[in-house]
Amino acid sequence: MTLTELIKVMVLKNMKREKFLTVLSVIGVALGIGLFTGVKAASDKAISSFEADIRGTNPYTNFEILDTAGTDFQEEIYRTVRKIAQNSFPVLKVEGYLPEIKSAIDIQGIDLIRTAGFLKLSPGRGSSFENYFRGLNSAIITRAFASSHSLKRGDIARAFVYDKEFSLRVSDIVDDASLPSNIFLMDLGNFQEYFGKTGYLTRIDAEADETTVSEIKKILPPSLSIGKKEAAIRNQKSLIKSFRYNLQFVSLIAILVGIFLLYNTIFISVVKRRTEIGILRGLGASKKTVVLIFMIQGLILGIAGSMLGILIGQVTAYFSVTAVEKTITSMYRAVSITDYFIPKTDIALALALGVLVSLIASAAPSFEAARIRPNESTREGTFEGGHRRMRRAYALAGLVLIALGCAVSYIDYHSMPYDFPFLAYAGILFIIFGFTLLSPSYLSLVLSGLGRPVEKLFTSVGVITVGDIKGSVYRFSVALMSVAISSALIFALLTLIFSFRNSLKAWINKNIAADVYVKPASCRSNFCFFPLSDELIKTVEGMPEVAGVDRFRTLQIDFQGRKVVAGFGDREIRRRSGDVGLAEEERRAERDFGTDRIIGVSKFLGIKFDLKVGDTVELRTPRGVQKFVVYDIFSSYSTTSGFVYLDRKWLMKYWGLDDATQFAVYLRKGADVPAFISRINEILRPRFSLSITNNAQLREHVLSIFDRTFAITYAIELISIIVSLIGVINTLLALVIEKKREITILRYLGGSWGQIRAKLVLSAGIVGVTGIFLGGIMGPLMSVIFIEVINKVSFGWEIHFHIPFYYLSIVTAVLFLITLSAGLIPLNVAKGVDPKRLISFE
Repeated sequence: MTLTELIKVMVLKNMKREKFLTVLSVIGVALGIGLFTGVKAASDKAISSFEADIRGTNPYTNFEILDTAGTDFQEEIYRTVRKIAQNSFPVLKVEGYLPEIKSAIDIQGIDLIRTAGFLKLSPGRGSSFENYFRGLNSAIITRAFASSHSLKRGDIARAFVYDKEFSLRVSDIVDDASLPSNIFLMDLGNFQEYFGKTGYLTRIDAEADETTVSEIKKILPPSLSIGKKEAAIRNQKSLIKSFRYNLQFVSLIAILVGIFLLYNTIFISVVKRRTEIGILRGLGASKKTVVLIFMIQGLILGIAGSMLGILIGQVTAYFSVTAVEKTITSMYRAVSITDYFIPKTDIALALALGVLVSLIASAAPSFEAARIRPNESTREGTFEGGHRRMRRAYALAGLVLIALGCAVSYIDYHSMPYDFPFLAYAGILFIIFGFTLLSPSYLSLVLSGLGRPVEKLFTSVGVITVGDIKGSVYRFSVALMSVAISSALIFALLTLIFSFRNSLKAWINKNIAADVYVKPASCRSNFCFFPLSDELIKTVEGMPEVAGVDRFRTLQIDFQGRKVVAGFGDREIRRRSGDVGLAEEERRAERDFGTDRIIGVSKFLGIKFDLKVGDTVELRTPRGVQKFVVYDIFSSYSTTSGFVYLDRKWLMKYWGLDDATQFAVYLRKGADVPAFISRINEILRPRFSLSITNNAQLREHVLSIFDRTFAITYAIELISIIVSLIGVINTLLALVIEKKREITILRYLGGSWGQIRAKLVLSAGIVGVTGIFLGGIMGPLMSVIFIEVINKVSFGWEIHFHIPFYYLSIVTAVLFLITLSAGLIPLNVAKGVDPKRLISFE
């Protein structure tokens, strides 16, 4: 027979006959692939949105001119720049928010006439470009945004822009995939007049070579800089790199659990085809042929799982996009993702992952099948004999891998050789593989201790069950590891989440001290960058209930070659208003260091640049490079891009600004906070669009952002549990298939189906208990690496280790009950065994 015919007989017919097992395997692989693909697609969409915004409307511009603090600047410089670089384009932009459809938008004022060719504008039907300029509020939107939110030409969209409310009229819809989907394009002159920004620009896009750039640098004032767009794109990517890769790695663990599942499936096929394999070998089939047969079966299951995984990934991407969009908007800047579809590259990656998973999973059972000798065709015992001799070697290799995992993770913790915790992630994988090799010895040791108690408690059923597991230790250790990895992941993630949440609460209690917080309604991020009207702040300051207003200004500044958020607050206001701790800390630092030029930096920056209290850092300002002494290194949970804090007096002195992007209000003792908020709403709302929250509401909002950030991890945990459940069912099916003669003999000797059911459930229970216990050893190791290494390298957050015993006990109890119930499913397969055929064979 040819290989094709052998595959048809031994693989395809078997898969058709064992539909339930085949479907289980495909679903297990699909869940892992789908989760990984969906999460990756969602985070990649956010990166694409950043890139499209930086590239702008002209795809040929390769440099951009920006204010070093990220603020708008006077447009006079554009005329000089254009004399040097003809292909330069002015841009004025602001972030807005459409409350009716709850979407952040990016409004840009551009030279519509010069960019019309790039935008492929088509007034058509006898109209002219006057349509784009006729109304000051005319805006062009993308087809993707229009389709997502059912907008058409002529529609009016109510928008919060800066600290006021405006209406925008849709004048045209462009179909350009290179543009950010949430962009609203306006004529530059209309933008300036409509929003009161006459004479200002946000950036200048330029097409230039190095010689031209050198000439431009000579005429730029100190407050402006020119840089490559590719560098800006890399900087934006680096901002959320850790967020993206952490999500993708955790979702990758679900694929790892799927490998154990697929391994079991191929093994079951080998067990069922043992007689046929022996016959084939007797008829002259080579070992290579046998290996190919079962490797091809693994490939078919892996590719089928990948195909289904792509569909699941599309659903996962839809929900992941929402979570990723809100998290990035909160922690970085507003982003809107309207495209939920998985790109072709990710589809190809999903298929490649499916092939890789299937090859890894099917390799061991395929080579085991090839070792079956022709004279074994009449003996259907287990494959355990060869592995028993290697148990000690496996255990030793496992211990070495666990030690290696801990060692490389410590190197990442101590030395941080890379910007991303590659070694820590490698360490987690080493630890998982190490426990996998150690699991047969661990299970044998547990059975030695549990054997007698189980036999006494469950009598004959216990004796048979323990004997079966001892006889198939390696098969059961595979299922055990499925449960162990799932429970370890649950332990690690829950510990990380609750440790983080408790640390965040402590941070909230220390830093959120004012009574009322005010920011523009258009600002959806933790930090706002567009100033509030001075009239608004003075109105609040003049109210009789107000003890003080802390004007807070954020800028995006250059810190040792990296763009970070700089916050400027009023120390004296906080001191006078009762927030004495931080103000006194700053005063003490001034006395200790003999200077008032002090700066607080986030731990993320402290770690990245090896900063310590007392070090001197340089900041580039419009008044030149200025030196400040680091007086505090603190945790900042508001952003992962790095944060520095300075007193407001330096804002005016070195940046020439005295405005605020948000402010905190301290009320006099005994003031009624809800009544005060109602009053300022009544006074300010007719003229301003604001987000006004009291202390308790802001605390709740911060925690809700945290919960939203970790929403995806709960899905990862759920899918891991499902995949491990399938793994347990698979193992018990293998047991039923391999022990079908024993089951038949038990029935002839008077054993009831109830006893057989008890045996299967007890087997599942032992797998569940041992797997969860092993996961309880792996989990703390993984959680320590997540919190102390990965978090430190990726985000620099201060997280105090806290084990949520109550929630862990609930989740592990649920996992155990689910695992226990998995023992009931193979019973139907056992009942389908033909006793006459098997007994006659014996």
